[in-house]
Amino acid sequence: MPRIVALGTSAALPSDSRELTYLLIEGESEAYLIDCAGSPLQRLLSADLPRRKLDGLLVTHHHPDHIYGVSVLLTGLWLDGRDRPFPIYGPEKSTGAIQAIGRAHGWADWPDWQPPAYHAIPQQENARLLDTPEFLITGSPGTHLSVVTMALRVESHRSGGVIAYSSDTEPSDVIARLAQGADILIHEATGAGPGHSGAGQAASVAQRAGVGKLVLIHYPLAEDIERMLEEAAAAFAGPVEVAQDMASYEF
Repeated sequence: MPRIVALGTSAALPSDSRELTYLLIEGESEAYLIDCAGSPLQRLLSADLPRRKLDGLLVTHHHPDHIYGVSVLLTGLWLDGRDRPFPIYGPEKSTGAIQAIGRAHGWADWPDWQPPAYHAIPQQENARLLDTPEFLITGSPGTHLSVVTMALRVESHRSGGVIAYSSDTEPSDVIARLAQGADILIHEATGAGPGHSGAGQAASVAQRAGVGKLVLIHYPLAEDIERMLEEAAAAFAGPVEVAQDMASYEF
């Protein structure tokens, strides 16, 4: 069965036990990161994923907590002898930010360096990002202050399962449409306010989308888990879980 692993679950301040939010999608022969925080090579080892199985990176937006691990990831793949370009998909500003990091680090001067293959994501609903033997991945724009961000829907060709991920966003009808009928919606729960969502608001999106399960992620360190669950249960009739680092969900 394909799975999605929460490599990190924290909002922008991590703790000694919780990394910043990013995810791993793994199928039988393919694997992709969604965003890239922290120490991605170490987390991939913890998830029992061989580095060479990783097929690409999907970047939801260019805030530092979502991309600051990219340089370490690419350096590690280079040291591991990767001999082909590594695909990176994201909004144009996000791929541009990563290219700027590469220029600052002088990647082009490294021996046998393979430049990443950058793919800009169209800012439109249900934009098709990838259609591979294992996955169909589409994206729709979220609402995150003035920052261009992209929510994702991942459909498994093998199992028929569907997972949706909101990324950072206010509650949005666009996200509800993207997640329609998904087995699992992974939705941010930073707290109600500009650019973000609270647990109850995430649950309302899940209810409108008719998803099978809601997983709350990207929540602050001091958040009261029981209160989050209670808020979500008041707005969503299905099962709710607050994600923990390295939690894995089959779909």
